[in-house]
Amino acid sequence: MGAFATDRSGPLQLIYLYNSPHTAQLIKSQESSYENTLGRWRKYLKRYGKASRDLSRDDLVAGVEPGVLILASAQVLDEQEKRAIQSFADRGGSIWGTWAIGSRDPSGRFLGYEYLEHLFQLRVLGKYKVDTEWFLMPFGDGPLTWPVPAGRRMSVGDISDEMLIRVQSDNLAAVFMDWMRTKEQAGPGGAIAFHESSTARFVYYAFPERVWNYHKQADWNAILDSTIAWLRREPRLFKGAWPDGRAAAHLMEMDTEDKFFSAPNFAKDLESIGVKGTFYCLTSMAVRYPDIVRDLRARGHEIAYHADVHFGFKDLDPAEQEMRVLNMKAQMKTILGDATGEATGFRAPTESYDAVTERILRRNGILHHAADPSATQDRLPFFSSAEPGLGPSAALVVLPRTQFDDVNFMRMLYGPARVEESLAYDLDLAVRSGAFSLLSVHTQNYVDGGLMAGTMGNYMKRVAEYKDRLWVARGDQIAAWWRTREPVKIQQRTGDGFIAFSADGTSGSIPSGLSVIVTHPRKGISPVVTLADGKPAKVQVKAMDAYRSAIVLDAQSPTSELFVRF
Repeated sequence: MGAFATDRSGPLQLIYLYNSPHTAQLIKSQESSYENTLGRWRKYLKRYGKASRDLSRDDLVAGVEPGVLILASAQVLDEQEKRAIQSFADRGGSIWGTWAIGSRDPSGRFLGYEYLEHLFQLRVLGKYKVDTEWFLMPFGDGPLTWPVPAGRRMSVGDISDEMLIRVQSDNLAAVFMDWMRTKEQAGPGGAIAFHESSTARFVYYAFPERVWNYHKQADWNAILDSTIAWLRREPRLFKGAWPDGRAAAHLMEMDTEDKFFSAPNFAKDLESIGVKGTFYCLTSMAVRYPDIVRDLRARGHEIAYHADVHFGFKDLDPAEQEMRVLNMKAQMKTILGDATGEATGFRAPTESYDAVTERILRRNGILHHAADPSATQDRLPFFSSAEPGLGPSAALVVLPRTQFDDVNFMRMLYGPARVEESLAYDLDLAVRSGAFSLLSVHTQNYVDGGLMAGTMGNYMKRVAEYKDRLWVARGDQIAAWWRTREPVKIQQRTGDGFIAFSADGTSGSIPSGLSVIVTHPRKGISPVVTLADGKPAKVQVKAMDAYRSAIVLDAQSPTSELFVRF
């Protein structure tokens, strides 16, 4: 299903790589060569053929046809060059800059970042400290970085000379974070910023090109391609991660073990904002509180497994692992009876499991399990690789924990204020980056006076503030969505003023709520979706922000090709 149309403001075809002579001179004085930077760009830009060309200072100053102008770590720009760059933008060209653009004068004297702040409409907050291993983490489903999954850890290598600039912008496409994605290390700011003026589009990468060397080139090429498409005003259309045009998804779950009796406190907090959660029950404790388990299920919460006893599975003999899985299911049956089959989720004690565990879980009717932060490099669900031959209809869905839990907070000696601050930061980041967010709490910390009992009320209010941008759901619902979404393929073709697309599932059916996201050729406009004959299509078009919209499909949506125009 879909197609789109551009206007006279685009698309832009030509791509100019500016060969900054003053920057070349500065780098030569440092016994290096600007050709190293330009060479990286030339290698990448070969895919654009004759549309890509080097641009000299004389040509820049004289003025060239609008296109995309790449300022590759052009540290040194004189006043005439700066005026020419602004003129290029005023005439409808797009500007793409990297690193410390215009921060030095032709003599090499450091001027600060006022020029790049003005050009790219951002604020430089400083640089990232050198004693941390940093990763670029792109925003999923965003207008610039959509081809790479949300929050993927992309190593930026050695930054011993403080090469990463911290910027603040109204529009971010990626951030720098440490491996654990902690607020304390990352702080405010971002790594990729963008904006659109009345005449031009601008993208700023707050890092030098050598960063590209430390992560697989396929991901970098995908991001570079989508950035160029946005700068050229070429709309792109792709399958969104979440249903109904939502920006992100959130699972709030409880590891229900010691102090099992406090589980209803968590349920009450969830219900205060009209959402449900998942209770991963330690069955040896659950059998002591059967009424609580049955009541939680009756109230619409998911009942799942946290094993039989609080001891991990990793490296245990397969026979012992199987025995424990069968034992936990037998214990749950004494509580739920015939409804035991509804319990299809699992979370390993201490997040200790292995491929054997995953195979045994699936064989015994488990459909998803909540895993540790190292299970994936992304902030999205994924399918277990323990049984490579299985497709999405049968494979175990893995829901990675993507933020600190209360055990981490206790270990780091956080008080309530720091817990609330950390939770609020991660929730905001998850929504901005299109991520899956899993928050885990424990019964022992939800008793009266417990760390989480005193902080989650305010957190729930923050969750509610995101309204229809954030999908808050149970673990089984998120896993089911990921399973039905996966087989759908978006096929598209571009014509004169439109993009046509079709969404095809393996069974011919499309899951209700499937979001097909389209980037805009200009900010603040809305796509029109029609059938081939020009009649309006029965789809919902939902603005996600000024730069993209979600085309939401359902069972009544046409199965024939749809056309998207602007």
